[in-house]
Amino acid sequence: MATIAIGDVHGNSAALDDLLRQLKGEVTPGDVVVFLGDYIDRGSNTKECVDRILALRHEMPGNVVCLCGNHDDWLLRTLRDSRQHTWLLATDAFETIRSYSVDAAHILREAASRAGAALYGDDCVLPYAVFFECMPIAHIQFFESLRSYYQTPDCVCTHGGLDPSVSSVHEQTRHDLIWGAGGFPDEYDGPDTVVYGHRNNAVVNAEGWPLPAIVGRTIGIDTISHGVLTAVRLPDGRVFQSARCRAPSWSGA
Repeated sequence: MATIAIGDVHGNSAALDDLLRQLKGEVTPGDVVVFLGDYIDRGSNTKECVDRILALRHEMPGNVVCLCGNHDDWLLRTLRDSRQHTWLLATDAFETIRSYSVDAAHILREAASRAGAALYGDDCVLPYAVFFECMPIAHIQFFESLRSYYQTPDCVCTHGGLDPSVSSVHEQTRHDLIWGAGGFPDEYDGPDTVVYGHRNNAVVNAEGWPLPAIVGRTIGIDTISHGVLTAVRLPDGRVFQSARCRAPSWSGA
């Protein structure tokens, strides 16, 4: 049995499709494929990416597990409370909204413009329902079912890493697993290999190509800001990477 972890996708369907083509035939029954989260924002094809991952659960012989990233966590907060605007303010959320409905993106952009500075308060409500009503029920269920971590005999998979001062992964907080904690990865000295995304800390070689960030027993595979989607297979450590497929814009983690 092997564990194949796949880094942040961020709506880059071309990179996702290319990577999955490479993994086809590599995954065997008993293997686990773990997506590390952040399926949304930045790129323009979130809906297409989620459709592809949902289909993968029926196509792949191994088990497909999906973790929650910080961008996905922001989306969930907005789903539960239409006064929560951090997702809209801090990320390229309109790229995600537009991938489901151009009309919903237009309505929400106009509403946000009218609200102005009130968006930074606690009582401003935006009509997010026009967006969430356009999402297939299977997609909403997908985001609501995302896990904070997954452990196999090969490694611990999380989106943001973990708190090095907490000895057991079972005692980690959801926030630290998804959003990361101080001191990681440099201060981590636990017994488990930790594979994570989120941090946009790829090692760029002399040719400008992004490689996994390996520090001790940690492996960072968030390379999508370079247009490259990365996966790592354990225990053999083989790295799979897509061709460079540039997203239309990029900023932040």
